[in-house]
Amino acid sequence: MSHGLIIWLTGHSKSGKTTLSKLLYDDLNQRQYKVIRLDSDTLPNGIIKPEAQTWEEKQKLKNENLTFLSKLLFDNGYYVLISSVGRYNSWRELLRREVSRYLEIYLECPLEERMQRDTAGKYESHKTYFHFYEEPKNPDLKLQTNRVTTQKALQLILDLLKERAFIS
Repeated sequence: MSHGLIIWLTGHSKSGKTTLSKLLYDDLNQRQYKVIRLDSDTLPNGIIKPEAQTWEEKQKLKNENLTFLSKLLFDNGYYVLISSVGRYNSWRELLRREVSRYLEIYLECPLEERMQRDTAGKYESHKTYFHFYEEPKNPDLKLQTNRVTTQKALQLILDLLKERAFIS
């Protein structure tokens, strides 16, 4: 069986996670890796917005769902691209401990830039919790998405994958 890989693209909403995961998916697919995207923007509501009494509980269940799915796919040789905020360090670090091939890529972007990108008004309509996010303590790669182009960011991710021998 081929070895899987989990790459968690994390960062505040509108930092570029979906854009970069799509580009990375296309590149890995062209290289003929078994690759799949788990994107919070497109997964079914039962996975990303589970029934719960509190926002915190919803976030916990969402993370458990993403972790379960990503590990299942990983165990079957997929390169899994998680495109989700992943608001708590402990969740992302738990996945790092549970799988042998894992990368955390932190997309950093200033609030002003994220708000300019937010054409749907999510930041304005969800003020009470939308800003909560624990920045990664030791990401495998940190990209300032307001300072690098998407193509340069993709190249930096591919360079990391080559350096770690995840792709040839």
